[in-house]
Amino acid sequence: MKTIQLYFGIFLGIFILSSCEKNIEFNGDISASKLVVNSYITPDSVVSAQVSESRFFLSDSTTFNNINNADVAVWVNRTFKEKMSFVRSGIYKGTYKPAVGETIKLVVNAPTKKEVSCETNMYPRPVINSIDTSSVRIAEQFIGNRSAYSQNGGPMIYTLDTIGTMSGRTINYKLKFNDNVNEKNYYRLVVLVKQYYLNTDSITHIQTQTESDYYLSHLTDIVSGDNTNSDPVSLIGGNNYYYETYNIFSDDLFNGKTYSLSFSSTQYIYKLRPMYKNQIRSPYKTIVHISLQSISKDFYLYLKSRVAATNSGDSFFSEPIQIYNNITGGIGIFGSYTSSIVFKYDL
Repeated sequence: MKTIQLYFGIFLGIFILSSCEKNIEFNGDISASKLVVNSYITPDSVVSAQVSESRFFLSDSTTFNNINNADVAVWVNRTFKEKMSFVRSGIYKGTYKPAVGETIKLVVNAPTKKEVSCETNMYPRPVINSIDTSSVRIAEQFIGNRSAYSQNGGPMIYTLDTIGTMSGRTINYKLKFNDNVNEKNYYRLVVLVKQYYLNTDSITHIQTQTESDYYLSHLTDIVSGDNTNSDPVSLIGGNNYYYETYNIFSDDLFNGKTYSLSFSSTQYIYKLRPMYKNQIRSPYKTIVHISLQSISKDFYLYLKSRVAATNSGDSFFSEPIQIYNNITGGIGIFGSYTSSIVFKYDL
């Protein structure tokens, strides 16, 4: 009996491995391509959108064809407002800036394609009460390069060359804001870190400034991982925890209350030996720009589904996760957001 089980296990293993490499011929019908519309609107900018066409999922192409001859109409509160003008590469732009409380609808037509439409509501900006900070110093520590070599084919010899020291500090933030009790709300925290560097020409000794920036992408507050049954993400990702990279969250834990959102940013300062000074540079100035956005439900679901799809990976046993779509008759996302810029912190 044990021998039979062993053979069965080996056979099953071979079957699974071989099936991973088997080419399966597609015998279904290739569906016609659809219009793809992507747009995120805010009261701070005119309405714009990008229009392209979908491609068959077995296609060898990795790009989407832009639609440059579409008719894109903007409707405000069910009243026609204007037609967008073609700009370039499938991008269309209007002249109207949406206002809080309005319902914005796009209707898109293109030759040989079915008409598609989409709409979103403009929500009020988040009400920010205050933001508090605390600083934690990172003690200075030595850093080095690890290298290895072998003499006459002998065993590897490892060495560590000290190249300098590293220190810094972490700024912890608590952003306090009010949530509207009369509606379901969705938010996104946007933290932009801008770093400025001085470059000195080795010959002329003239100094020039360069700039780089990045976004804080890992929100650690408890709201970032809360997937309750009332959270609409359950429609697309179940109750699993997903590593949040867009800093989005709902008001499930604090509906109608004042909430203090916790997050942090860290700056490192390097002091290197002269021969290594070009390996790692330290900014002479760092400015942190913080804003809180109120986003539409559709925008929230779209970003949440992208996070879920990314975290599902390419596991053989994982179920594919469909990216959320709110384009009637087509594919894509039409979302809205309003921002409250609350803080600029100079590190």
